[in-house]
Formats: sequence, C-alpha cells, structure tokens
Amino acid sequence: MEPLKGNRLPEPGLREPSQIADQYTRAIEYLYARINYERTADTAPYPFRLRRMNELMDRLDLHGIAGRTVPVVHIAGTKGKGSTSTMVAAMLTAGGYRTGLYTSPHLMRLEERFTVDGKTASQAEVIDLIDRISPVADQLAASELGAATFFELTTTLALLHFQACECTAVVLEVGLGGKLDSTNTCHPTVTAITSIGFDHQHILGNTLGEIATQKAGIIKPGVPIVSGVLQPEARQVITMIAANKQARLFETGHHFVPLPKPSSRTDEWLTTFDLISRDEAVSNRVGWTVPLDGEHQAMNAGVACVVMDLLSAAGIHIPEDAQQKGLSETRIVGRVERFRLRADVDLILDTAHNTDSIAALCKCIDQRSQGRPVTVVFGTSRDKEHRPMLSSLCDSSDAMILTRYHGNPRYRETAEMFRDLPPGRTAVIEDDPRAAVQAAIARVSGPHLVVVCGSFFLAAEVRPLILEVSANVE
Repeated sequence: MEPLKGNRLPEPGLREPSQIADQYTRAIEYLYARINYERTADTAPYPFRLRRMNELMDRLDLHGIAGRTVPVVHIAGTKGKGSTSTMVAAMLTAGGYRTGLYTSPHLMRLEERFTVDGKTASQAEVIDLIDRISPVADQLAASELGAATFFELTTTLALLHFQACECTAVVLEVGLGGKLDSTNTCHPTVTAITSIGFDHQHILGNTLGEIATQKAGIIKPGVPIVSGVLQPEARQVITMIAANKQARLFETGHHFVPLPKPSSRTDEWLTTFDLISRDEAVSNRVGWTVPLDGEHQAMNAGVACVVMDLLSAAGIHIPEDAQQKGLSETRIVGRVERFRLRADVDLILDTAHNTDSIAALCKCIDQRSQGRPVTVVFGTSRDKEHRPMLSSLCDSSDAMILTRYHGNPRYRETAEMFRDLPPGRTAVIEDDPRAAVQAAIARVSGPHLVVVCGSFFLAAEVRPLILEVSANVE
C-alpha cells in the first residue's frame, strides 16, 4: 500500500482483511495529529470555536441526526454526566430505539466514544468514517476557519456513524463545559446538568457560578432542563439562565428527590434507589436498581429517569418496565469497576479525577471495605486540584502508592504529590503504573481492598494488567 502523503488518507474502497489493521492505525493517527486538548498540559485560555463545528456539520449534512429530525438528549456536568448519559441511552435502547451514545474520553480504543445500542464501530467502519471526514477537514484547515481539533472531529465522527446506522435517538455527553463545547451544535429535545464542581478552572472559571454559567450554556430556548445541581450559587445561575430562555427547569430537591436505599443484595455491588416525585410531570419509582455502585449513582439515575419522563412528554415514550430493564443492563468501564482477586480481596478501578468524584468514591470505599485494610494507587493530571483528593483518599485508606501514567504529558509528578500529602501520612512512589498496581497487589496478605484511581489515563494504562490478574484468579 502506498504511504500516506501529508495528512491525506487512502481513497475509500474495498479493503483486504490484511490491510484493515494498518489502515486503521493510520486513520487514528490522522485524528491524533489534530490539536488535542485532552493530551496537552497547556493552561492557556481554551480556544473554543463553534463556527468550525457548525461548518463541519453543514458540509456533511449532520444537523438532522443532531436533533432536527432525531430526538437528542444533551448532558453536561462536572461529574456524573457519563453515567447519566449511559443510563439514558440504555433505557432508550431497551424501549426499542436505535440509540447512538457519544461519551468521552475513551479508555482503550477511540471507538468506545460512539456506540450504537452499546456496540462499538468496527475498525473498517472507523476507517470509512475518517475517509469521509478527512477531505472536509483538510478543506477547513486551508480556510479562514482553520484546522478542526481532535474533539471536533471525533464529535463529527460520532454523528456520522449514528447517521449511517440510522439511529432513531441520540445521547450526547458534553466533553468540557457546555457553552462552547463541540456538542453544543445539537438541537436537543431534553437537556440535563448532573452536577457543578471545581474542575478545569483555568478554562471554565474559578467560582461555582462561573462554572455553572459555562455548563448552563447547553440550555436552549423552550427545551426542558433537568438539574442535579445542589450548591445554591450554581443553582441560582442555572435558574436564571433557564428562566431567560423560557426553558422549564426540573431541579433535584424541588421537583424530584432521588433517595439511595440500602440493598439486601450484599453479593453484588449495585445501587438501589427510590425517585420521589414533587411534580406532576415526574413519575415515582420505588426500589429500582442500577448495577453501578455508590450513593452518587442514585442521583445520576434520578436525573436519567426524569429525562425519560420529559422525553415521554415530547412523544418519545419508553414504558417503565423497559426503563427498569435498561437501567439493570447499564455497564460502564472504570466507574467503581470491581475485580475479584480472591474471596476476601477486591480491587476497584475508578476514573474519579476531581475533588467531588473522589469524595463520592471515598464514600463507596468506606462502605465496601467492611473493615478490610485499603491500599490506594493514585495518579492524576497536573491541571487537577490534587491536594484535596489526596486528603480524602488518605482518610479512607491505610496505605498509598503514588504513580503517574505514561501515555499523556499531563501527568503530575509523584514527588510533588508526595510533598503535598497530609501531615503524618506517607506513601510509596512508583512511577511505572503497572508496577504500582503490582506492588499494591503484592501487599495483600489477607482480606484487603485495593483502589486504583485519579485519571482516565491511569485507568487506561493499568486496566489490561488488572484484567489479566483477575482472569487468573481461581
């Protein structure tokens, strides 16, 4: 096969099986050659542009699949947006809708970001999608609009894939913020904001109000909005923006109340919840379950269920038995993902990477440790507030191993984290993440809980090792 010249990809056409792996690698490299803010530690102001994303969608005729002809749910939030998006998509699929789900980032492979009814695209499909996008992207790069970013192109890829698969519903998770995120070119039927917390302050602002303003940018005129936000400052901003856009607002604690319930099923890690309605547009749910562990998942499930009620009001009706079935089949890699190493030894892999998500993880650790010693393997990015995360994790653990990841330059140095440990606490430093996990497992001599957390990038690097270790457990 002829080598690629510049950034151009091979012409679309029939491919021999032996060619697919090579062409797939080169197609993915085409994307990663774009400006990619997921892989940069630059803290300069984020140069968001929606004109370029709209132009991509215009040229590829994607506005229909993005909400003009197909119902779209658009979900933002500091934490919980990925879980909530996956729950909504699972319930739509269970109700008979062919559902496209776009989330980010991915753990292992790019195509995890865009699934249809829970299934990822094949390598051949990814190649064809990028073949279709690359000429348009190259034309834009030569225009006054400039080169499209990695996230703009992956968002376009997702929509193009959903269009090709003839999806009848789409769920879009915001990548970062909301107001100027690439997904905010959609035309949603319902929007949701799961939570507001401190993360990406150099981009979104230094107060909860400033961050809420960015995330509430997804609110559209006349489109109902579901909010799981609890902080008064952030709630006030969301209320004001919703009122200005005449978008009916459904708030947790006011229009609905998700209540986590103790589960009698101690053999499985899951969340049972009730949803208490305080508005005629919301239906009560009693004793529903989702196989994602942690009290925070009750809040996420509550928001997802209210989204379904509002979709029903818009003519997209999913029976409650189908909703329950969809929730019961929800699976998300890296969200309090449990691996059994021995009968009395568990390992939790979690992508928690900010103060709020680590706090939620620590509640789960405290519940699931059941008196067992806890060892934490922690590595994070240098644009994250690591001190409060370290403080929370030290309170919930007996030992800590500090590490970093290799596949992304954003990692925070282990020596810096070590210096910022709470007084009286210490840790082992192991810069190689796989060696760090192996060291944590080697410490186990009896009942134990091992927790690996701090970053999507860390989870991606160590999950294959964890799968290998857990697969060999007898």
